[in-house]
Amino acid sequence: MLALLGLAACSAGGHPKQRPSGPPLVIPKPSPSPTGRPHAARPGEICGKITTIAGSSARVVVVRGRTTCATALRVLGKYNDPAVPAEGTAGLAVVDHWTCQTRRTVTTCTLRSTVIQSRP
Repeated sequence: MLALLGLAACSAGGHPKQRPSGPPLVIPKPSPSPTGRPHAARPGEICGKITTIAGSSARVVVVRGRTTCATALRVLGKYNDPAVPAEGTAGLAVVDHWTCQTRRTVTTCTLRSTVIQSRP
C-alpha cells in the first residue's frame, strides 16, 4: 500500500513545467505568385510551339477572342496526342470543350467565339 502511495505521489505532477527555449513557432504564409493570374493572350500572339501528330513543329497562335497561352498550348497539345480519337478526314475532335479540326497543315480549335490555331 505504501508503494502505491509513493507511485501516486510521483505521478501527481511533481516535476516543474518546462519553459519554451525560444520564441513561439511562427509559420510564414506563402507569398503570392509574382505573376498572379495568367494573362489573356492577344489575337495574333504566338504562344509557343507544339509537335504535331505527324511529328513536325507548329506555332500556336491565338486568332480571335480571349484565352491564355497555357490553355492554347494544352488544348492543341492534347489534340495532337495519338490517343485522342479524331473523326473523318478533317480529324474532328473535342478537347476540353474545344472543337478542333485540321485542314492541310493548320489545326483550328474553337470555343464559343475564341479561336486558336497551330500553324507550321
